Amino acid sequence: MLCVLAPSAVRDLNGVAMLFSVMLTWSEPVPLNGILNRYTIRYSVNGSSEITNTTRDTTFSITDLNPNTVVSNIRVIAATGAGDGPPPPQMLDITTLDRPGECWRMAPM
Repeated sequence: MLCVLAPSAVRDLNGVAMLFSVMLTWSEPVPLNGILNRYTIRYSVNGSSEITNTTRDTTFSITDLNPNTVVSNIRVIAATGAGDGPPPPQMLDITTLDRPGECWRMAPM
């Protein structure tokens, strides 16, 4: 009997706040345990219902935000043919910039 495992958690989840967006980056899971199908990004904006997006890249931009918007409970989950891996050990909370010219980088808490 062949045992197929889901991927482990993504690594190094980081976010950069901008005026109207948040740029996320992460590293693929090790071990990946198969061929990657997708990454699922989950988050809330200003306490709203959870929003879900998918990508095959290790970067994702949350766009169309207003200045000083709180993007919370950001997490990225990898998936292979065996299913979804676990959530990362940390979630991010990031607030977009308040005015042009600011620069802010948020690391995991």
